[in-house]
Amino acid sequence: MTEPKPTDPTHAPEPFFLIIADDDAGLFCPEGPMTDAAAWKLAAGRACENGRSVSCGPSGSDREALAKEFRRTSKMGGAPPGSIVRPRG
Repeated sequence: MTEPKPTDPTHAPEPFFLIIADDDAGLFCPEGPMTDAAAWKLAAGRACENGRSVSCGPSGSDREALAKEFRRTSKMGGAPPGSIVRPRG
């Protein structure tokens, strides 16, 4: 699933959750709700620049369903929010 895109600029985007995964540690966390994933993607990119294998995605509107499906398909364990990376500012 891709991030929701606003269709009408007069309406606020719908909140969603984003999976942040640490491939080396075998852990993931659904972060959010959020309406823009840019800060999380930047934080994951910085982690990768420092030698970590961190990725973002998929995203979805239901935190529990998203986590359940990601756990099933990735076989990774869950981690507390903000424990893999934290966006700045």
